[in-house]
Amino acid sequence: MDHRIDWIMWQGGFAAALYVGIVEQVEWVHYALVAFICWTLVSYASTLLNWVAPRRIKLPPVPQAVAMAFDLGVLASMFLAHWYWTAFAYAASCGCLALLQARTASKP
Repeated sequence: MDHRIDWIMWQGGFAAALYVGIVEQVEWVHYALVAFICWTLVSYASTLLNWVAPRRIKLPPVPQAVAMAFDLGVLASMFLAHWYWTAFAYAASCGCLALLQARTASKP
């Protein structure tokens, strides 16, 4: 499968889950999103603390402006829904991912 289509499907699924969790106010989806976001934060942060990347971190196959616009939209929706800690965890995981991408890009 094309990497762009894969990225669009993953981000589309995440956006749909955000819609169901925020607009439709389905509680179990909210908890599932919090668990997923915290899991990604813990996995990226532990990788950064160990100074070892388990695999090569690939850049998203879309332009950086598109990925950033999506992340800002996710953060804005979380803040508007008063999910402050979840928004913080999402922003921290995006920051850790950016650090991992920079670190693996500098490795041979």
